[in-house]
Amino acid sequence: MRVAMLSCNTGEGHNSTAKAVQEVLTTRGVECELIDVLACLSPKFSKFLCNWHTRIYRYGPKLFDKGYRACERSEVDPGETTAIYDLLAFGMKKLWNQLENGSYDVILCTHVFSGMMVTEVRKTFHVKTPCFFVSTDYTCHPFAEQCEMDGYFIPSEELAEEFLTAGLPAEKLIPTGIPVRQDFYAAGKRDEARKALGLPADKLVLLLMCGSMGCGPMKDIAEELTERLPEDATVVAICGRNEKLYDSLAEIRNPKLRPVGFTKEVAAFMDAADLIVTKPGGLSSTEAANKHLPIVFINAVGGCESRNFNYFLARGYAIGSSDPNEATDQAILLAGYPTQLARMRRNLTEEFTVNSAEIIADRLVAAGKDAK
Repeated sequence: MRVAMLSCNTGEGHNSTAKAVQEVLTTRGVECELIDVLACLSPKFSKFLCNWHTRIYRYGPKLFDKGYRACERSEVDPGETTAIYDLLAFGMKKLWNQLENGSYDVILCTHVFSGMMVTEVRKTFHVKTPCFFVSTDYTCHPFAEQCEMDGYFIPSEELAEEFLTAGLPAEKLIPTGIPVRQDFYAAGKRDEARKALGLPADKLVLLLMCGSMGCGPMKDIAEELTERLPEDATVVAICGRNEKLYDSLAEIRNPKLRPVGFTKEVAAFMDAADLIVTKPGGLSSTEAANKHLPIVFINAVGGCESRNFNYFLARGYAIGSSDPNEATDQAILLAGYPTQLARMRRNLTEEFTVNSAEIIADRLVAAGKDAK
């Protein structure tokens, strides 16, 4: 059995979602291939869009937020398509050729762009391969209604009404949660994680991270945290691929601050931490939630992340603010209240109890078998 994972390079979250499901499928002997659909338009276009997405996301969050809000407000008449859909349609023939040559049994889309492009492929070339879409945020993405799928994996049954309002069919909504890698579902022991990472065994450890891009006012927050937290506390600041941020944090030279560049040990750092200060990205939020790690959000970017922010705060899974200073104050206050930390862990433990990646993999395998 072969599965095509259709994503695009606009942030690592969509690729990470695909890889989380791929990890499970691979253990079952299923072959998977991750395809960047934007490269079907042009590899240079894909790289160009990825670079500009990173720049706007990191340095122009207000512009990113306004763009997302504009997409949310846009209305499309039944039977009509958006300009984005029409642009993506130019890459459908190349995508169709890849799908044909790959002889895939199932298709999984982890971005609305890939969903729209494969929708046009299915319409034009009458492709019957089962096709599914997985939401990577706690909201229905704009233009999701233009993705005609056999099933939509959504983050929670509580959000079903939002997807229905957008025009998606009720019988195709499958509440599974957002899939993350298997090491985020495993409950690692704090003492073992701290020993492996060289962290204090019985002192406060606060994890600070803002996605793979290292966006947001991380340096200011790191300085404030290290100045105001107890002398024996440790702030682990994961900078992702933002090398400039890592260098600037390294210059602070505060013994309480431990800057970390790109790392594959995020799950272990979450096992070791008492709480996390982070932006409300769909994947990073879900990773921390599945680790049952108390969360303080900095809603620094907006857009779909504001929807994640609202979802988590409304259910007591996190606290946070759009004001970095207020979020920092909240983190420092929370760090000193073990009972509140324990309460937040309980809330997360009650909600995040299932292995979403396994559930989605089950559905894909079943769909592939049924189609034969």
